[in-house]
Amino acid sequence: MKMAEYMEQHIGETFKGMISTITSFGFFVELDNLIEGLVRITDLNGFYDYNEENQMLVDEKSHNIYRLGDQVVVKVVRASKEEKEIDFQIVKKL
Repeated sequence: MKMAEYMEQHIGETFKGMISTITSFGFFVELDNLIEGLVRITDLNGFYDYNEENQMLVDEKSHNIYRLGDQVVVKVVRASKEEKEIDFQIVKKL
């Protein structure tokens, strides 16, 4: 809750982070300050399939891949201390 409360003040700002968890609905990015937020699969450009065995999301058309450990730049688009959630949007993959 405190992390979401802190990030409410940073909506619209960009941060560098690392993909820490991949799920069928998106992936979590951990920032350098240890705050973690979700990039929803519905917010990604393209149609991504979840490859559970290899822990990655793959876009069939562009062949773009997001894997565990990938470095990315994200923008804070939503933070709610009530829901204890932080949402990010991908700016670019490093």
